[in-house]
Amino acid sequence: MEVTNKYIVIKTQIDGKPQESDFEFKTEQFSLTVKPGSNDIIIKNLYVSIDPYQINRMKTMSSSQKASEFAVGISPGEVIDAYGVGKVIASGNPKFEKDDYVVGLISWGEYSISQGFILNKLDPMGLPLTYHVGLLGNHITPS
Repeated sequence: MEVTNKYIVIKTQIDGKPQESDFEFKTEQFSLTVKPGSNDIIIKNLYVSIDPYQINRMKTMSSSQKASEFAVGISPGEVIDAYGVGKVIASGNPKFEKDDYVVGLISWGEYSISQGFILNKLDPMGLPLTYHVGLLGNHITPS
């Protein structure tokens, strides 16, 4: 089954204060099924954390882009990734099952595809899922 995935990109590098006009919605056809034999995980994104360091990633160049492999620059038109919480729709990865909540690297969009790198199962511990991108967030380790 395919759906239309809406996601956000930057139009150009942002070297000043970000404005709504610096961003745009894009759409793409997105498969909700996993190819046999793949390690893919299809995720319905629920919440993303929009952190200050991401502004540096949207600039033409910043020192943080050189300092961390997680702060690499974002090119115009490229899907923006971020720390977030989602729910597994389909999985070919033995570590993740349909309906698992996950926390880790997902996109600024409705759906993401992952191979499990920087993604973990999430036990909400009876707390709202939003707590896991804020108060309890950023507790992931590479899988």
